[in-house]
Amino acid sequence: MILAKIKEHISRRAFASYCYACVLLIQLRNGSRVSEAVDAAIKFADQRVNEVYVRVRKRRDGYERLMILPEELRIQDIAICKEILSKGNPVLSVKVYAKKILGINTHSLRYARITHMLRNNISPSIVAKITGHKKLDYILTYTQIKTAEEALRNIR
Repeated sequence: MILAKIKEHISRRAFASYCYACVLLIQLRNGSRVSEAVDAAIKFADQRVNEVYVRVRKRRDGYERLMILPEELRIQDIAICKEILSKGNPVLSVKVYAKKILGINTHSLRYARITHMLRNNISPSIVAKITGHKKLDYILTYTQIKTAEEALRNIR
């Protein structure tokens, strides 16, 4: 396994950064919360499958949503990250990495995916189901704010 050999030759910090970037790619692909992306990455590694269901942590009803491994990643890419993602507080580590290294808020990836789906004419109710939103108002409020801001910028 070439990735395992690479892992031996790079620093732990660089390897952790690679793993955190994989989690962010999973998050962006699925429009998920970072915690759901970490859960999915661990399940991808354990089950060696391209699709898993993860519990939506913000919901108390036990709802689980489908997560799909991005086509840019392979299961082997995620499997070698399992150790990093299973120790300490990986959600916080990914958030700190995203903010300090990439200059982004992880939740912006979730809303970028939601906006992308809506702009591609996917029904808001389907987007809510995909992203695990219990109430449609969260999606509608956010997208209306973004649409209003965009309209304001385009007024000449």
